[in-house]
Amino acid sequence: MKEHAFSDGQWKWAEIDFLTEEDELRKLTTKYKVPNKWIKQAGYEERNTLQMNRNISQKEAIWGSLIYEVKPNDENSQKIFHFFLSRDTLITGNVDFINAKSMDKELVLQNMETVDTAIEGMMTIIDEVIDSILTQIDAMEMSIRDLLWKLQKSNGQRVLDQLMDLRHQLLVLKNLVIPVQEIHMAIKETFEEKDQNQVFYKRAGKQLDRCHYLISEYTQEVTTMVDLESITASVMGNEIMKTLTVITLLFAPISAWGAWWGMNFVHMPELNWTYAYLFAGLFIFINTLILYFYLKGKGWLGDLLNRKNS
Repeated sequence: MKEHAFSDGQWKWAEIDFLTEEDELRKLTTKYKVPNKWIKQAGYEERNTLQMNRNISQKEAIWGSLIYEVKPNDENSQKIFHFFLSRDTLITGNVDFINAKSMDKELVLQNMETVDTAIEGMMTIIDEVIDSILTQIDAMEMSIRDLLWKLQKSNGQRVLDQLMDLRHQLLVLKNLVIPVQEIHMAIKETFEEKDQNQVFYKRAGKQLDRCHYLISEYTQEVTTMVDLESITASVMGNEIMKTLTVITLLFAPISAWGAWWGMNFVHMPELNWTYAYLFAGLFIFINTLILYFYLKGKGWLGDLLNRKNS
């Protein structure tokens, strides 16, 4: 166990291994009525959890686990830390300050030196977690912008796959933000109002609002692009079917008359005509022209033959 004391001993931060230092965890949380089941199982937890004790004056506490990092394309890459928080004690386990993308322990310690309670100390860690999420959101902005212009130039399965990938990434980010928001709300529910007026608590609230806003707006953009891609694909599909139908209709005279004159009856007088071949060709051509102008007059060709090349 590694212990840090701040604000002249008013509060402390203990870094422990929840798997191997169960007794230390139990000693640190004795007066807070933390369930023994949680103490035994917390180190094995692989999902977001949150519990609280808010009924005893000056012994309010929250505890649980938080997934603070995960790669969008790898479910098994998630990083989770476990925590216990009271007014004067912060306990954490499994916080990977070395390999996490935006978790600067030196900065966390410097910020902790400036705060008066363990609640604000927890908020300095949450501040780093939210910064990491915002960094990922900012990176997505460029991907969305590039895809927006790519969609104008071309569409197809590849673009649709990229849109689905972006939508999945946004869902993953939203899944990271919601548990952090829950912790922020649990602190408001559990502790006194004065603890909600501190710098890092307020900053976390504003950052979470920004996360929700950006994720909501980018999700709307991606959804709009997916709808646009679907409409484009639908229109192209309709045009293809329309083209095939028109071609089939225009070739109907040659098919019909070819089938008629292809019958092997003995008495077919026109087969013996001198100009039967020329007559048949002209007859079929005139029938095709009549059919074409009929379709065009009805407007059933639409802009099929008037479409300009983009």
